[in-house]
Amino acid sequence: MMGARARLMVGLAAATLLAGNAGAAEPDQWDGWIVGRPCVAELRIVDCPLSLVGDPVLLMEDGRHLVFRYGDKAPVKETDIDAAYGRKVRFLGPIEDGVIAAVRLDLLEAVGEKKFFKGCL
Repeated sequence: MMGARARLMVGLAAATLLAGNAGAAEPDQWDGWIVGRPCVAELRIVDCPLSLVGDPVLLMEDGRHLVFRYGDKAPVKETDIDAAYGRKVRFLGPIEDGVIAAVRLDLLEAVGEKKFFKGCL
């Protein structure tokens, strides 16, 4: 049988673990559209040429833009950026030296289904 002191120690240990988990910070979230840097000044999203994908930034709703890390040594890969170009996304991760150190990229827009108009047949 467990004594009062042992129960107190187990209770304190459990409380410490719960407090540690409750204090774990959620990662920062950054929502916007991935566009080429030259499109930022004109707030171009959908019509930003794919040829500018080599210099992508996150364009936010308020007009600000942020650079983000991506590539072979980052959790977000170049193929992820290609697939999300011109679409609304959410980056998760802290800002380090003015750059989003993304740990995850989520697409917030579903790809629309294509609709065909048959016209007058």
